[in-house]
Amino acid sequence: MAARTSSDPATPTGAAAASEAEAMVCYTVNHAARLLGQAISHRLQALGVTTGQLPTLLALYTTDSQTQSELARRTGVEQPTMAVNLRRMERDGLITRSPDPGNARRALVHLTDKARAVQADVQALRSSIDTEALTGFTGFTGEEHTQFTSLLNRLVDNLQRLTNDTADAAT
Repeated sequence: MAARTSSDPATPTGAAAASEAEAMVCYTVNHAARLLGQAISHRLQALGVTTGQLPTLLALYTTDSQTQSELARRTGVEQPTMAVNLRRMERDGLITRSPDPGNARRALVHLTDKARAVQADVQALRSSIDTEALTGFTGFTGEEHTQFTSLLNRLVDNLQRLTNDTADAAT
């Protein structure tokens, strides 16, 4: 099947193109993610935390003293991305690192008192954003919330399989 081009009469332009883009799942999910990120970003700033640091903080709130590779695996990011994130978090006073007594080549990442001091606020903020997004101006019923969460989890599972299959095919 040939790709459509801008000279192809079947290629939508203007408002039609925007409507087609908005009908695409990838556009809608990306748009929702950006808006959710903006909503949480403003509130996190008041706590001295960025959205990029949030998954790592949440992982450390669950289990403190993890290695960089454990944190990367738990948060689903690549090692180099985690290394940059940890440097920034260390600079911002949210974590410290210490040698791993079981393996001198590794370091353990620990929360600081500063990170612990904002833990309840960070976790409450995360929960309130979810609630506000789902019950806001055109709220979801409890059943819709459950269904939506289930559908999103299935989408994530499908995309993880697709991503893994694509990575496997490239190797």
